[in-house]
Amino acid sequence: MKTALKAIIILLVYFSFYTDGQGQTRKLDSIKVTFQGFDTETFADVSCEDFDSAFKDTKRVKIFHNEHDFSQFKLLAGGFKIAKSRSFDVRGNIIYSYNKTTIKYCFDVFGYFYREGKLCYNKKLLIYISDKIYHNHPRYLDTLRQQ
Repeated sequence: MKTALKAIIILLVYFSFYTDGQGQTRKLDSIKVTFQGFDTETFADVSCEDFDSAFKDTKRVKIFHNEHDFSQFKLLAGGFKIAKSRSFDVRGNIIYSYNKTTIKYCFDVFGYFYREGKLCYNKKLLIYISDKIYHNHPRYLDTLRQQ
């Protein structure tokens, strides 16, 4: 009886790490960051929908598969703060891939992220992304650390 109870508790703890808070079991498979050079200038703001076509030949991709990166991305994703509407010039997107679903955010160079009609700010996540995708990232990004 005690071993059955222990087994149930272990299973509950195990599955609690893979839920989205709504009872859905989700295991993160990968995180894909697609980005354009942060120093790229355009004539007009690039929207989330136009990002792929606007930078079709110049965008780059980095895919993360290790648990350390997963935990950092998840931790930093908890720091989104709702932002007021403003102009938004996309320079990348993040796709969190779970089992059969994906969650996609697009982002600009100032720490603003957009998803499903909501604009949020997350400077720490942008700094983490820039550190992961650029070995020698553009110097102006260091100003984000001072704000």
